[in-house]
Amino acid sequence: AKVDVAEIPEELEEAVEQKRQELVEKVSELDDELLEAFLEEQKISTQRLRQVIRKATIEGRLLPVLCGSSFKNKGVQPLLDAVAAYLPSPDDVPAIVGKQPDSEREETRTTSDSSFCGLIFKIASDPFAGQMTFVRVYSGILVSGDTVFNPRTRKTERIGTLVKLHSNKRAEIDRLEAGDIAAVIGLSVGVTGDTICEKRHPILLEGTEFLQPVIDIAVEPKTKADQPKLENAISSIEREDPSFHKKIDPDTGQIIISGMGELHLEIVLDRLSREFKVGCNAGKPRVSYRESAAAAARLRQAFEGTLAGKEQFAACTLQLERLPAGQGIEVLSKLPKSTPSGFAPAIEIGIRDAAQSGMLLGYPMVDLRFTVLEAEWREDGSSELAFQLAARNGVRELVKEAGPTLLEPMMSVETILPEAFLGEVIADLNTRNGRIKSVEDQNEMKVVESEVFLSKMFGYSTDLRSATQGRALYTMTFSHYEEVPNETLQQVLSFGSA
Repeated sequence: AKVDVAEIPEELEEAVEQKRQELVEKVSELDDELLEAFLEEQKISTQRLRQVIRKATIEGRLLPVLCGSSFKNKGVQPLLDAVAAYLPSPDDVPAIVGKQPDSEREETRTTSDSSFCGLIFKIASDPFAGQMTFVRVYSGILVSGDTVFNPRTRKTERIGTLVKLHSNKRAEIDRLEAGDIAAVIGLSVGVTGDTICEKRHPILLEGTEFLQPVIDIAVEPKTKADQPKLENAISSIEREDPSFHKKIDPDTGQIIISGMGELHLEIVLDRLSREFKVGCNAGKPRVSYRESAAAAARLRQAFEGTLAGKEQFAACTLQLERLPAGQGIEVLSKLPKSTPSGFAPAIEIGIRDAAQSGMLLGYPMVDLRFTVLEAEWREDGSSELAFQLAARNGVRELVKEAGPTLLEPMMSVETILPEAFLGEVIADLNTRNGRIKSVEDQNEMKVVESEVFLSKMFGYSTDLRSATQGRALYTMTFSHYEEVPNETLQQVLSFGSA
């Protein structure tokens, strides 16, 4: 691209010089020698400034910010120069620490280690090359033709083509060394956040934690011929984006896609049409609820019946407790060591299977602890399947006794707006039953922090633009699941049974 470098306009020179002095003063506070030179009004070289900025950036005491527009190709070159000048190279950061998959013991890998390990940080689909898996190498060397191991899936695969990307151009390479970033064409053993390594020296690097989706949309192809294309396109996006999920509705057979918000799913629908050339019809967004239990409970559940032509018996005593928000499902076993080896895992499988479908509307259950207190069996008349069925039925009866509850995603909402519109924005949040956490100043703007149920946030973007003449912006992130008010519960139940 053609880059124009122009002189600073004369009318801005004074303002630029003033801002540069402020920058030098702030950077000087990070280095004693530089501060002494600044106070003595000595001339400070650009090279010395860059050295201090780089050191402070690597130590996490400074965050360089640059202005520009990639769309208009403005400021891109200074940004790339800043990446090279200020960000750490592999030798400037501590060695990567991972865990051995079987022992959970920590292990450190340095760039000089001979055994290979790398992290998959992105997956993308290319219309010509197919699936491209982007890998950052932390130790050792990866050569085209090598076999890599995924500790999470316990699968191996041979490395095909390695490519380095330069904008929209690809260059094939033979090998990757520690610190390199490149793409592997056609690798299928991993998803974003997975580790790949040598099977003889396995290690599990810390991956990225992705929140569970909070909003669903039903989609279907416009024509029956598009069904396979739609399923393949959605599967491809799911591999790329770990926060995007899909499932098949068992009642209607529709494809249900789930994401982190309305905008997230709008982008997915746009990609289906634009990138994958698949026409589809989408329903209205709906909240992805969760279910739980209101109180503690305890019971004994037995199973007696015929399985595979044999009379089977199994019984277990379970205890249910409610956990704080965000704890998921916990299963604890207090069975004695004399319990046959397969029965305790079978009970846990039954509990976790049952927890996937709640009593109210079939949403997954969360924030519950199930404790297995006792198990009863007959020497020749009990099996693992019988214990799974007993545990599954026991969970349902426990939740009935404890009282099922419905939980809705509570979203943390940050709204930034001019002070003149503060009253209208707070009033709108109040009508959505939002909880105002704080109102703070940010330069000449106001920042409103609030918590609002997800179902009340549908259409908020349009309403906010109308209330503030398009001069406000907001961000919304998942906070936790919270029990819905009784009024909302009745509305959801009536809608679900309709």
